[in-house]
Amino acid sequence: MRKTAAVPVLALLLLITGCTNAESEAVASPVPASPSASPSSATAVEATEEQTCSALLGNDGKGPLYQAISLVRIGDGTFGFAGSPDAVGPLDETLRGIAADAPSAMAPQLKELTQAMGGVIALAEKPSGAATFDPYAWTGTIGEILSVCARYEAGVAVPPADGISTAYPGYPLVVDAASVEYRVAAWFSSRLKDGRLVALAPGLYGAYDPDVPDLSGYYVSPAVAGDSAMKQTVFPGSGGTASWSGVRPGTQEP
Repeated sequence: MRKTAAVPVLALLLLITGCTNAESEAVASPVPASPSASPSSATAVEATEEQTCSALLGNDGKGPLYQAISLVRIGDGTFGFAGSPDAVGPLDETLRGIAADAPSAMAPQLKELTQAMGGVIALAEKPSGAATFDPYAWTGTIGEILSVCARYEAGVAVPPADGISTAYPGYPLVVDAASVEYRVAAWFSSRLKDGRLVALAPGLYGAYDPDVPDLSGYYVSPAVAGDSAMKQTVFPGSGGTASWSGVRPGTQEP
């Protein structure tokens, strides 16, 4: 009598199903999900030009760019520090933060600004710091940024003071933009049709349009820029946008 060989039950099952233990594990084990990117590995998103300019300009002429401009007095061939030394460090950090998120198109100007702030810091710490401050680099950098950002800021619309168009003898008159203070010239640089401005009062201007020859029509507060004190005299309650301290009349004015 032939004896039948005993076949283990597990081996029999494997013969029937055709699966090995390794294959069973491969089928049963789910494929692990790929780990999601951590926040630190995500690519930083650049701010837009408008967002960067808004951060620089702030509201009502009180943003960090305005604050930086107010720290330096430039005029009559001289310059000096005109702010609080304690304010320079925090302001420098704020500007560097804005520069870090700025679009690549504005990166060169903001790099120059943060570098120029080093000279302002030296100027604030001691008079000998004047040796490290370059007024030409400062005015050039500020002018470039103002020319880019001016389009994103609008002033408050208020009527001019009564009789203001006749309050200053010789005004209003048409002048070359090249004859006025650098901050004003930069502010209007992208808006000029023929390179000229209307001087409405000493140190206060609007962009001249050859198609609008009536100069009395340029007393429109959101469209002017210049000296902050004069702007409040001509347009009481108009706020601090597009205005700076110490803007003197240009060389073609009375």
